[in-house]
Amino acid sequence: MYLLIVVINDEDLLEDLITGWLDIGITGATVMESTDLLQLISHHIPIFAGFRSFAGAGVQSNKTMLIGIEKKQVLDDAVEFLESTCKKNHKPSQGVYFIIPLIRFCRLGTELSASELLDHLEKKLGG
Repeated sequence: MYLLIVVINDEDLLEDLITGWLDIGITGATVMESTDLLQLISHHIPIFAGFRSFAGAGVQSNKTMLIGIEKKQVLDDAVEFLESTCKKNHKPSQGVYFIIPLIRFCRLGTELSASELLDHLEKKLGG
């Protein structure tokens, strides 16, 4: 059991990643807005205002994704897809990822059959 943590600097990659991971079998992830430290200090701490030229004009937000993955093969496929997706647009500094082993991974709530899970996902997606 693993926790894949991904911080994406290019929000345009998010849709491709989520779609690809759904194809791999990853149906659950938490996505959060986050801000790079350099961006934060260059806009909120006056002594570091000179860093704005490195960080860009506006405060750029990143997307941080937390994905619990139970099977090693799914993890390997997810990482391979992540790396290949980030290389396709030939930009540097796409983000970072790291993997943490989990001691326990449990889903909360009642157990659902495969068809009930599909119905649940469709409702969640507005289908």
